Amino acid sequence: MQTAFSIIEKHVCYRPAEGQGWKSMPELPTSEEVLRKTSDDPPFNPVDLPWSSKHDYLAAQYGLLRLDAIEGLRFSVTRYVDTCRTGARVIFDDEYCSVYDEVRVKGFFMAKIAPFSRVEFSTPYNVQWKTTKRLMDGTVVALSTKKDNFRTICKIATVAQRPYAVGRDFDSTVAVAVDLIWANPEDAVIDPALEMVMIESRNGYYEASRHAMLGLQHVAETSSPLDKYIIGAHTTDTVPEFIRDNSTMDLSSLVPVTASNGSQALLDVKESLKNYDIVKKGFPALEDVAVLDESQLDGLHRIISNELAIVQGPPGTGKTFTSVQALKVLVANRRKHGGPPIIVAAHTNHALDQLLTFCLEFEVLRLGGFTKSEDIKKCTVFERQRAERGGRQSDNKSRNIEKRRLERRQKELIQDLKIMQQDVFGKRLIDPDRLLEAAVITQEQHESLKICSEATNPLAFSTASFEPWLGESLVRMEILRSATQTRFELDEDELFKREEEYKLDENDLIHAASDQEEEQLRIKGEWIPLEHVWSAKSAAGLSTSTRAAQRSLKEENVYSIKKSIRGEVYRYLQTELLRHTTRKFASLLEQYNNVCKQLKALTDLQKWEMVQRQKIDIVGCTMTGLAKYRGLLAALQPKSLLVEEAAETREVDIVSALYPSIQQLILIGDHQQLQPKCNILWLASHPFNFTVSLFERFVNLRMQYTMLRQQRRMKPELRQILDPFYPGLLDHPVVLSPESRPDIPGMGDKCSWLFHHEWPEETSSDSSKFNREEARMITHFASYLVKNDTPPAKITILTFYNGQRMLLNKIKEYEYKIATVDSYQGEENDVVILSLVRSPGEYRRWRCGFLEDKHRAVVAISRARRGFYVFGNFLNVLNSQSAQSLWAEIWNGFAHQKRIEEGIPLTCKAHHNVIWVRTVDDWGDNAGGCDEPCGQTRPCGHPCTLKCHQTDHSRLRCSQPCLEKLPCGHGCQNFCSQVCACSHDCAAFRALSDGNMAVGPSKSANTSMSLVQRMHNISLEEDSKSIRAVIQPSTRASVRWRRLPTNIQRHDANLHRGQTSQTAQKASNTNIRDTYQQTTLVNGRRSNLGPRNVRAIQANTSHCEPPRAKAASPAIPDTTDPQKNASQVPAAQRQQKTNSSPARVPDLLGDLDGVASSGCVVVNCAVGEAPIVVGRPAPEGEELLIEL
Repeated sequence: MQTAFSIIEKHVCYRPAEGQGWKSMPELPTSEEVLRKTSDDPPFNPVDLPWSSKHDYLAAQYGLLRLDAIEGLRFSVTRYVDTCRTGARVIFDDEYCSVYDEVRVKGFFMAKIAPFSRVEFSTPYNVQWKTTKRLMDGTVVALSTKKDNFRTICKIATVAQRPYAVGRDFDSTVAVAVDLIWANPEDAVIDPALEMVMIESRNGYYEASRHAMLGLQHVAETSSPLDKYIIGAHTTDTVPEFIRDNSTMDLSSLVPVTASNGSQALLDVKESLKNYDIVKKGFPALEDVAVLDESQLDGLHRIISNELAIVQGPPGTGKTFTSVQALKVLVANRRKHGGPPIIVAAHTNHALDQLLTFCLEFEVLRLGGFTKSEDIKKCTVFERQRAERGGRQSDNKSRNIEKRRLERRQKELIQDLKIMQQDVFGKRLIDPDRLLEAAVITQEQHESLKICSEATNPLAFSTASFEPWLGESLVRMEILRSATQTRFELDEDELFKREEEYKLDENDLIHAASDQEEEQLRIKGEWIPLEHVWSAKSAAGLSTSTRAAQRSLKEENVYSIKKSIRGEVYRYLQTELLRHTTRKFASLLEQYNNVCKQLKALTDLQKWEMVQRQKIDIVGCTMTGLAKYRGLLAALQPKSLLVEEAAETREVDIVSALYPSIQQLILIGDHQQLQPKCNILWLASHPFNFTVSLFERFVNLRMQYTMLRQQRRMKPELRQILDPFYPGLLDHPVVLSPESRPDIPGMGDKCSWLFHHEWPEETSSDSSKFNREEARMITHFASYLVKNDTPPAKITILTFYNGQRMLLNKIKEYEYKIATVDSYQGEENDVVILSLVRSPGEYRRWRCGFLEDKHRAVVAISRARRGFYVFGNFLNVLNSQSAQSLWAEIWNGFAHQKRIEEGIPLTCKAHHNVIWVRTVDDWGDNAGGCDEPCGQTRPCGHPCTLKCHQTDHSRLRCSQPCLEKLPCGHGCQNFCSQVCACSHDCAAFRALSDGNMAVGPSKSANTSMSLVQRMHNISLEEDSKSIRAVIQPSTRASVRWRRLPTNIQRHDANLHRGQTSQTAQKASNTNIRDTYQQTTLVNGRRSNLGPRNVRAIQANTSHCEPPRAKAASPAIPDTTDPQKNASQVPAAQRQQKTNSSPARVPDLLGDLDGVASSGCVVVNCAVGEAPIVVGRPAPEGEELLIEL
């Protein structure tokens, strides 16, 4: 019987046997595969017929997987070679591949898990390495010398870690470094002068396929009770062997009652289920006592009692909940009979964590470290080992001895590499002894160097040296590289596209399986630099330097070689010694790598022991983790494997994880939603069918499965749209309740709508589609819903195209979710707005693209709980031959409800008026209501003069004149929403203003925020330049504005624009007024896409006297020279004054409303002072315009 360590070691140190076809292929691509002009013909993959044998089946799956994983890189290299042959300049940086120039090796980082080769390279654009998808860990790259350019040389490597992971913060204007692991140690480059080209395919992520290919090779060597299902030869239900042997199960968790909250009858039922023979008695009738509905109980029964259990869960039917309840039963059975842990896997880290979160009452181990859940982080290997005995290692003495032996061997190999590095790249010239050992020079040539060295330096102790021989040819060597990379200017839209298109998000980590321990091992190790310190001058005009050097070395006495060519001879000797050293260097690297694998096997054994000690119930990982941690998982001898999202998981990922001990395979998913993805699109078509999941193939083969039938997500009107795809789907009482599924505010009873239009689509530079007018209409509609009190977090905008997603993100007004359909499976929200994008154009070419995919369409129309609104050109989809039948079903669903129109009806909550919006211009100044006057009274007592709006009056600033009589006896010069200011600026009022002067009761509701609270030192950035308007150098005050509906902004401005100007004119010669600019703010910067009304302050200094030192209040000392403006004050003095405490000043501008929350303006409004721009005087007649 195999031990746990022997199983782990077999997988970790696996080497395929030679001469067995696909079973002998290496895990990484070979140079021959990448340099081929065409790829091999892929094997056929029937999905509705059984296979003749397991061997044929695995061979076909392996062939398809390898082609899908490698074809993108092969195509990129071929494209590069073909372009080079035409003589065209190569600057590939598109959706297919990236080409990196000036690649040179800098050294080797001997990490604890493998030797990393660090290379530097240049990129044609600035790259945000901390967020980009480029060169992710595990990415495969191809390298060739610049001279060969992939004609005959192709070296394969994988990315070990990107620059930011090394802890280096690279400037965007210098070369960037990345660590690589060479696929073949013999390909390792140690010549720092060798310039290379590196190509990365953007098509797929090799790491996700690499481990699956190894897994298929392992599966080919073993047998499994599930083999008969895999090849399609067995379609009937069969009880697993481990359940037949111990058929008494604990089902009590299905009745969630306790002695404190349950009747005696229920407690008796619960007790009777603790020892229930599921084989002899069958499944008990629990519909009246369990938390599961009837179809969920059927699904659970199938899960716990069959070798192959398939459960289909349509949208909202509780797949995850059913899985959790089944896991509770399986864990209870495991504990009852002392079985191994249950393996749980999911396609994405998010789905895995979502499932494991409901299982934390058990002992859970999470493999891999990419989790956002703090609770799940506690279950990772790293945290569990650290918590156990304070992080101490295993007490097994023999194992610790072996580990220390391997660590010593690592250090010995590193020392050997360092000695070799010193021989070639030391701080001194090459040692002639090393050249003699490598047979690069003869014994006579060595002796001639020694004799002449003794003659030159009698104290040289008979040591041969090149220094006297080289003489003036000796130079200090530096590889000359430009610090500034060649870059290309991009406009704002192109920069935004590149940043968004290649930005790393969670969906790019769905296959990531690294854990924290592995990440730490990546950054621990020793650095071995590779760089020549000394070299020799080249002979001018010598075109055949290598041949000349070779001829010269025929001389037995090296001093007979001409001085003019000695530099070339020395460089030739350097090259020859480097070539000889490379072979030894590669051998040491391979030995080091083997030692790392042996250490990993010991580390995995320690994890295995931890699982036994802590009695782990459930081990969870992603599908990639199933293959990556195959050694550890196989050693655990698991019997049950549960796969969540199985219909979205590639068949090869599941089959490659069928360890010999697995007796039960549980597949949970929905084959009518998203399919697995492949990198090479034509492999998805017949007869290759690479995007057909194992789940779907089993359904096609008429394997037995259970479908969940009661949905708890959608209102009935929304579920009816799904009926053609899920006939017989039932509504749970929760979706029928108006309390749990209320109508959408502002939409009346219209919880669904189809807005048809014929606006044209456009194509972005990366070939993605977008529809500008449709995006603007959707953005306005989403804003309308927010104004009607639907929180932005409850709104999701879905689109089939990344180009539309980027455009929507760019012009959105609120922080609602915008996502592609492919990234939103498993998610839901109260309101979902779907953007179809596609339109036929002027020539009526009916084009649908992604809209033709039934699986995507089903996901798109099933995400909403309360409101679902579709915007698109339905003439296009209904006239497309490939999409007509699909979208006709969806059209009929809306048509049956009479909810289709070239416009959308809005319902005013206050007046119940219906307003039709058919174009973007129809939105006008809509603030969430209709066109009738508001007519309500504000909290201050003034009537509201706005149009109908949904914003609460307590959030609005009243723009009526203040009629308060102040304690000083004078009237107030400000508006109702502003802090009171004396119209005469009397001394009595100024004295009162230093204390917290009370305001009248009519204003108290609108002035809860004092001016002091609103005074913050805030800078406004416009076009990367900070603009500040100040009045008096000794103080700085600021006004922050908040976003409110557009028509309120306009109304307030129109109502008091003239009064503001008059008030300001009376107080001084400064004209301060509100103006409106058509612009759009994106992250605080101007953009030219789409209009938005924002408020600006225009300060006109015409007819003003020079700034005076008159203080706004006693809190502002009179310290400024009347003849000196801000630009004339010394910098130190200005800084000192700027840092002084903010003072209260009369607020001429008021606490105005209406701009983006990120907008603010720094204004000093001392009475009688004209605004001055910091850093220069304000001449007469100058205007300062500050946009927010």
